[in-house]
Amino acid sequence: MVKPQVRRRAFTFGAAAAAFGLGGCAGTQDDAARPRAANGGGVLTPWLAIDGGWRADPRQPLQIVPVPGARLRFVQPVGVAALGDLLLVADAGARMVWRIDRGRDAMAPFAPFTGGSPGHAASLHVANDMSVWVALPAEHQVVQYDPRGRVVRRFLDDANAPRPVAVAVPDSRAEVFVGDGAAAQVAVFDPLGRTVGLLGGGRHPVLQSIAAMALGPDGLYVLDPLAQQVVVLGRGGEVVAVIGENQLLRPRALAVDRSGRVFVSDDADQRIKVFRGADMVAAVGGAGGGPGRFGRIEALAVDGNMLYVADSVNARVQVMLVAPPSLERRGARS
Repeated sequence: MVKPQVRRRAFTFGAAAAAFGLGGCAGTQDDAARPRAANGGGVLTPWLAIDGGWRADPRQPLQIVPVPGARLRFVQPVGVAALGDLLLVADAGARMVWRIDRGRDAMAPFAPFTGGSPGHAASLHVANDMSVWVALPAEHQVVQYDPRGRVVRRFLDDANAPRPVAVAVPDSRAEVFVGDGAAAQVAVFDPLGRTVGLLGGGRHPVLQSIAAMALGPDGLYVLDPLAQQVVVLGRGGEVVAVIGENQLLRPRALAVDRSGRVFVSDDADQRIKVFRGADMVAAVGGAGGGPGRFGRIEALAVDGNMLYVADSVNARVQVMLVAPPSLERRGARS
């Protein structure tokens, strides 16, 4: 078996300048010059844009009929997690994690949000029982909340995870994986908040940086923006696969569906690139404010056949319909 090679990229000043020059600002381009939103080879289809909701009582389940006139809007959404009709959205502008009922178009404050770290979006995870984990790098911790927004536990390790920027929790909840942006490694906690292991670091590190993480069929998927790739780690920290090599420039957000498709946003062109293994099967989007276009993609989340895209510049969360793997058309681009 051939061992996957982890790339160690030297990010020179010239390369950095070229990369940041490509990003641009959505508001500075003429609409005609902007890349068209792709059909994604049948993989992704724009369906819904969520910019807020009717205010609901945070003390009650989101089953109250919205009050006309009391509509709330996102300011700067930088993180998203989803479970059925329930959404959790981290809003850096409002300094709040919002709880949203998509079906009823209602929202309520869930918990205060102190903001992500510079260059990183917010990482959230929601479990089947509606428990929520939020990474707070400025506070050097990941906080677990119950369904009503009350703090259950804090996960801290100043030695191994001083700047937690990403969190992933398996359905069993036997472990909590915390990606650290300072040490470029993953601290593994038990449910009681004790550190029980480290992945990706040590004497022979396989990661240069961490921006986002997700659990998938092959293990723990870690977005390494400095190496411009996604590294898949096995339970022992071994490299199982490398995804996106030579196909990503400024990767920022990550999600993985149950079939193993990997969705990565690229700040260079504001597209979502879809991978199956090493193959890119679609590239969707482009800079702009219309359906299927993005100002700045901060975070991605997959739930069932829906991909949620937090866009801080357009102040909304777009919902993209994800086609079954059997309907993919490989190699589709914007």
